[in-house]
Amino acid sequence: MFGEIHHIGFVYKNGEEAVKQFKNLFGIEKFNRIDMGVVKVARSMIGKLQIDLIEPQDRNSIFYKFLEDGNVGLHHIGFLVENIDEKIKEWDSKGFKQVLGGIISPAKFVYFDTTDIFGHIIEFLQINYEKP
Repeated sequence: MFGEIHHIGFVYKNGEEAVKQFKNLFGIEKFNRIDMGVVKVARSMIGKLQIDLIEPQDRNSIFYKFLEDGNVGLHHIGFLVENIDEKIKEWDSKGFKQVLGGIISPAKFVYFDTTDIFGHIIEFLQINYEKP
């Protein structure tokens, strides 16, 4: 139903402090830093699992709202899917609300608000997306 877990996204007010904590707690030595404008991401791998430590930069983003609502840490779990357009239709038909989505070539992603059920957001991601 979900597909393979690709990554876990955590949200923090201070990304550098989060990196230090992950290094100390889990022994993760290398983080790649990506400035996407809306967010700064420190990305690493634990085995085959990608870990994203996200620091919001835009007060209008869902990541910033997450912190404003008093949350910190686990924000979303990202699942790989083979056909994201079909997955979007399926989850729209189930009544789940899309809260973020887009194409960052060549990938397409969508976030669905599943916080009432799972306590976090579900992201679906198709890495090699080609428009139909």
